[in-house]
Amino acid sequence: MEELMIPGMKNIDYDKTADNVARFLTDKRYYPRLCKIYQQASPEFIQSPSLSGMPGGSIGNSNEEKLVKYLYAKSIVDGVADTYDKGSVELKVVLDNTLGKISAVEAMIKLHFENTRYYQVKKRALNEFADGLEMKVNCPDLHVYC
Repeated sequence: MEELMIPGMKNIDYDKTADNVARFLTDKRYYPRLCKIYQQASPEFIQSPSLSGMPGGSIGNSNEEKLVKYLYAKSIVDGVADTYDKGSVELKVVLDNTLGKISAVEAMIKLHFENTRYYQVKKRALNEFADGLEMKVNCPDLHVYC
């Protein structure tokens, strides 16, 4: 059977996309870092500028930079939360496992799947996550294309 091709759409590598989503959610350089920025750079923690009699030569506005980082991180953290909330039961259980909230064994028990079937469903759920997150404002496209 030939693969369906929709004009203007690229082919997705589902295995690599699942790996990419898992890496995005767990690698400390990506989603965990954005969560920390979102929590630590909150506007309620930004201090008002203080004036001193001494001339200052700083270029730029560190509060503005913090606010931009915060807004970017917030849009992605909110996008992940919204994708989770609107996802299937399988997606929620798989993300709980991927984010370390539950073990793989607990996830298999919740979904009533054995090992092999769970890992098939896990790939599908991680691809579902990539599809949902891609549609959120300012969120990355985690798909890997062939």
